[in-house]
Amino acid sequence: MRDPKFPDWNHVLALALIFIGGSILGGIPLIVDLVANGIDLENLEDGLDLSGAMSRWAFIASAVPLVLCIVYGWNKMGKPKWSLGFENVTFTTALLSILGTLLVSNGVGTTAEYLPGYEGFSEMMEGLMVPGIGIAVAVMVVAPIFEEALLRGLLTRGYLRRTTPFKAILFSGLIFGAMHIYPVHVFFASIMGFCLGYVYYRTRSLGLVILIHFINNAVSYYFGMQENVPESSEELLGTGPLGVLGLAALLIAAGLGLLWFLGNNFPLAPPPPEDVEDSAERVLAEI
Repeated sequence: MRDPKFPDWNHVLALALIFIGGSILGGIPLIVDLVANGIDLENLEDGLDLSGAMSRWAFIASAVPLVLCIVYGWNKMGKPKWSLGFENVTFTTALLSILGTLLVSNGVGTTAEYLPGYEGFSEMMEGLMVPGIGIAVAVMVVAPIFEEALLRGLLTRGYLRRTTPFKAILFSGLIFGAMHIYPVHVFFASIMGFCLGYVYYRTRSLGLVILIHFINNAVSYYFGMQENVPESSEELLGTGPLGVLGLAALLIAAGLGLLWFLGNNFPLAPPPPEDVEDSAERVLAEI
């Protein structure tokens, strides 16, 4: 099953097909729930009300495609050993990584309302973010752990074996963004993916990027559950577009500055020994 070329674009395509198939499979409990609780046929033209089913089964719907992709990637990569990598992290590097990533991510997210299609995306998220254990587990457990295991633990790690750090971070970040499907979400998820990829490259700590992803999602989920939250950044800040964009620029600049400081003042964590051996074998095979 091991393929020394993993991940190339054939593998990415295979992962996309597995993800789509897994999403259909993971959606079966939602369909069963809808049928069991009755479908409002009279108002079907307004769309299905998935909120109740999502509150119960969202964690399965989100976990199944990710787990299937992880199993495929793990086998293609030669069943590498897993490690949280906290031994490579100090309090300072963790703080720089967390603050840097979240500042950039939230700075970019602040500008999202000015992007085409944001209104539809916002309405979709309001419909999905409903109280319930299923949504909470999907957002704060499944996404941080399984998405990071796949995107950083397998794809970024695999790309780092085969290509330059820049390409590894770029490719894995774009794939991470594409997984979020909705164009507006693809944009700022890709930016966050770049930051998480950079942190993983510098620290080789899967545990740290899981923690960052968890903090980001937990904060988003908390505010998503609150009532009477301002509908826009302008309303929240009491300013116009220039004020919002100015704050976004400051947040992004501060976050990038912290990540730059991380990269220029702390040593690069060594890759896992098996990754070094794999790279050496590949070089010898190409001679």
